[in-house]
Amino acid sequence: MVVRALFTLLMAVFLAFSYEIKLRKVDKDIYMVRGEDALPSLKNGGFISNAFAVYTEEGWVVIDTLSTPELSEKFLKELLKVKKAPVKYTIITHYHPDHWYGAKTFKDAKAKMVAHKKLKELYDSGEAKAILEEANRSFNGLYDSVVLVPPDIVVEDKVRLKAGSRTFDIISMTPAHTNSDIVVYMPDRKVLFAGDLVYYKRIPFMGDRNASSKGWEEVLRRIKSMDIKLILGGHNEPMDKKAIDYTLGYITYLRENIRMMKQEGKFIDEIKQALSDSPYKKDAMYQEFHNANIFRVDMELDLEP
Repeated sequence: MVVRALFTLLMAVFLAFSYEIKLRKVDKDIYMVRGEDALPSLKNGGFISNAFAVYTEEGWVVIDTLSTPELSEKFLKELLKVKKAPVKYTIITHYHPDHWYGAKTFKDAKAKMVAHKKLKELYDSGEAKAILEEANRSFNGLYDSVVLVPPDIVVEDKVRLKAGSRTFDIISMTPAHTNSDIVVYMPDRKVLFAGDLVYYKRIPFMGDRNASSKGWEEVLRRIKSMDIKLILGGHNEPMDKKAIDYTLGYITYLRENIRMMKQEGKFIDEIKQALSDSPYKKDAMYQEFHNANIFRVDMELDLEP
């Protein structure tokens, strides 16, 4: 027990000094921190995703909370340097660690947490705790300090929140990247916080056990029909609507080519080889995700009518 406690303390110190968070202004009253395009590691402290905050007359509204309390505490400190105001809401776009695992910092700051019904179910079932423990083993104690917290407000279809003069429409977009995806839309600003649903020049991760490439195509068409001027995603620089076509193009490219090759009787290794020289091979996270995405889509197509 003593050794474990000492390891935890040393890990917390290491993570506290191993990365830097820079808050930047994206638009009027909208701020972000930008994670690196990489898999989580002790070296990057799990800082692989973006998080956002909107300042309103009633306080901050935070969208996603990063991977660890160490990260989310730094994020909160940077926000309070801009405006010393309470955090009214924190909104979790889906259940993946780099979006949810830092949430306790904001719960402790008395913010109400908003997330999809499926995230709440994952927490209540105890499965989320088991996933955390496995992730912590896989990443050498990266998530040692994480304490999972459940949402206070659950989204099944759509929830509208008001904070000062700002309106936030929180809309379920499932199944797609996961079965717990939501987007946050500010209708007066035509800004969409897209979570991990929209990318540009970066390969999406489609390997979650609850992902649906077919559902993701449908979700992207829904998003494309919305009146949007600015898209703020979980892993990119700020984007415009052409990013929707990029993401949809990649998913459709995989689905159509894999379906065709399966009909020709090709096996998964042959399909991977045939798609190794794709038009997307120079884009970020291609080496990390492309083959896993092929495997996932191949499996999905086996189950589709």
